[in-house]
Amino acid sequence: MKLTSDQAYELSEQFTLFSEAVENYRYENWDDLSEDERTELERIEWSLMNASSEMITTAIDLTLDETELSFQQLCATTEKAQDAIKKINTVRKVINIAASAVSLAGAILVNDYKAVLKETRQLIELSRNNGG
Repeated sequence: MKLTSDQAYELSEQFTLFSEAVENYRYENWDDLSEDERTELERIEWSLMNASSEMITTAIDLTLDETELSFQQLCATTEKAQDAIKKINTVRKVINIAASAVSLAGAILVNDYKAVLKETRQLIELSRNNGG
């Protein structure tokens, strides 16, 4: 079964809620549980939290796979921006395009995929509007 990033995020939330339900049960029934039962419930609770964390990792990986951008698209975008700079006569326009490229690079370096998409679109737009 292949999940989407949204589904993986939702499952992460569900496993967190499940872990909280086990925790609440353990505390609400503390006096009725043996030490072994409490320990087992706590172990399961942590396993569910770990599963939730893994789902977040999966969601992030899937977001990368689902993104509209590829390495080739990023390279093509930066090449177009460089071409636009060569055709521009206004320093302000060059600064705007270069600053946009810096923002794109920062987004790539911190793996902020939403920002990568936004900054790529901005760089494309600036390049188009300024001779690219």
